[in-house]
Amino acid sequence: MRLPLSVFAAVSALLAALPAVAQSPAEFYRGRNVTFLIGYPTGNGYDAYSRLLIRHLGRHVPGNPTILPENMPGAGSMVMINHLYNVAVKDGSVIGLPSRDLIIEPLLGNSQAKFDPRKLAWIGSMNKDTAVCVAWGKTGVKTLDQVKSQPLAVGATGTASGSFLLPQLLNAVLDTKFKIILGYPDASAVNIALERGELEAFCTSYAAIETARPQWLSEHQVNVLAQLGMTRSPAIDAPMVLDMTKDDAAKQAMTLVFASQEMGRPVAGPPGMPGDRLQAMRTAFDATMKDPAFLEEARRQRFAIDAITGAQVDALLDRMYATPKPIVDKVVALRPKEAAK
Repeated sequence: MRLPLSVFAAVSALLAALPAVAQSPAEFYRGRNVTFLIGYPTGNGYDAYSRLLIRHLGRHVPGNPTILPENMPGAGSMVMINHLYNVAVKDGSVIGLPSRDLIIEPLLGNSQAKFDPRKLAWIGSMNKDTAVCVAWGKTGVKTLDQVKSQPLAVGATGTASGSFLLPQLLNAVLDTKFKIILGYPDASAVNIALERGELEAFCTSYAAIETARPQWLSEHQVNVLAQLGMTRSPAIDAPMVLDMTKDDAAKQAMTLVFASQEMGRPVAGPPGMPGDRLQAMRTAFDATMKDPAFLEEARRQRFAIDAITGAQVDALLDRMYATPKPIVDKVVALRPKEAAK
């Protein structure tokens, strides 16, 4: 029996109005390429961590997609994180690893930071980190107290980087006399300049030194002056900067600057990433962090793995962005005026 045209039209209209059956994460990712954006050139520490993750993450994502690296360097990964936030497709097929140093930039009023980190789809972070300031051994400087009377030329990769903010903060709070030399494209360039004698100090990630320049530590080529982090690392024989002042406002300012170290190598998707695909990526990331093959490769390459979850990254950002404005203003005052333009 043939349906009257009026009934057929009504049924067709009803079917058209029904929502399409959503794809499961496995259906979406099966046979798909996922782009993994890296905010630095090849050879950088962030690049190395990213490629380590890329080699293992796909096995744990439902549907086992192929994950392909795409380097997008520029402005200390600002180009990349702005792209991830504003341009990248939001369907879960693009994720990336930006610099943790940039997470604070919107809070500090940097107009170049065209993103809100609280809206990014955070997947997790491969490690926590502890920053240190080191002095080249030939300077004879072994403590921060010495830097109060003996200026040291310290390299920095930009005013939005920890390599700038950390020595600037020490100058403001402890009256050290670090002479900050800007213009280095990345940490590798600062490392080389330090070894050539162009610089005398560097404030950077301790894990990055262990990975890229382990001989600095094993051969005592540098003296670690202080730990600049939230919690003491027992592996580092140096005092905590947070213990060096009793001024509560100064401690709060330092805590704001140091907080991003708790998400040392963070991975995120763009805002608006579908919730089920974000959860699938978070679960895959957490599984990768426990994968024996991943951990063994990390061990061979001297990569520190001390992961936190995407939910923990979200909670950390909420705490950072709840910092009272007077404390934020103290940190902003450390920056050159042009840095916020």
